[in-house]
Amino acid sequence: MKETIVFVHGMCHGSWCWEEQFIPYFEKLGYNCIGFNLPGHETEGRTRPISYSLSDYVQALRKQVENLQEPPIIVGHSMGGMILQHFLKTRLCKKAVLMSSVPPSGVLLASLRVIFRYPGVIPHLLLGNLLGAFKKYPHLILNKATLTARYSPRMCAESFRAYVDLLIPISHRSSLPILVLGGSKDGLITVREFESTANHYHAKLSIIEGGSHDLMLDEDYEKSARAIEEWI
Repeated sequence: MKETIVFVHGMCHGSWCWEEQFIPYFEKLGYNCIGFNLPGHETEGRTRPISYSLSDYVQALRKQVENLQEPPIIVGHSMGGMILQHFLKTRLCKKAVLMSSVPPSGVLLASLRVIFRYPGVIPHLLLGNLLGAFKKYPHLILNKATLTARYSPRMCAESFRAYVDLLIPISHRSSLPILVLGGSKDGLITVREFESTANHYHAKLSIIEGGSHDLMLDEDYEKSARAIEEWI
């Protein structure tokens, strides 16, 4: 048995997003794979509001890791990437993959960019309804209509409190091996921001041409999985 990989999902998602493609892919390679739901994300399609801080989510990751016999490799997607960046302070992992991750500078620029391009998100944000914003503009996350139709109903409500925490930049750096992975067609985070994240951590950068924000659910998900496989 190879090392353990822990997968941390992003905003409005759940462990299901890893179970579709990535976990079977890496289990076939012999890795022990763990996907878990952040607090409040246990029920697919849940619309009832939740309220958790980013620290609550970091603690949820810590609990998963503390149950392991040795430090794992951790893959964090989107908001999960920022959760992972905070978790790196503990040094309780061997390697880290920041996939479509919120950059260390926070989510402010990405938020302003989305608001400018899609002002229809504003009413949802004023109500703290992040799920509503993603449902209105699902192409921010996935590039194909067939995929948004398949996966959007599975997305759940997100904590607006955690989103506000994502606006705060992170200043610390980590000397652990880090891979920054992003899609060239990501609707939320730009390639320039992926480059900035890689520079911040002196990390390897891998850009998936044509990849969306949800690289693990893309039709070409194997490109992203292979990039991680080759790196780890």
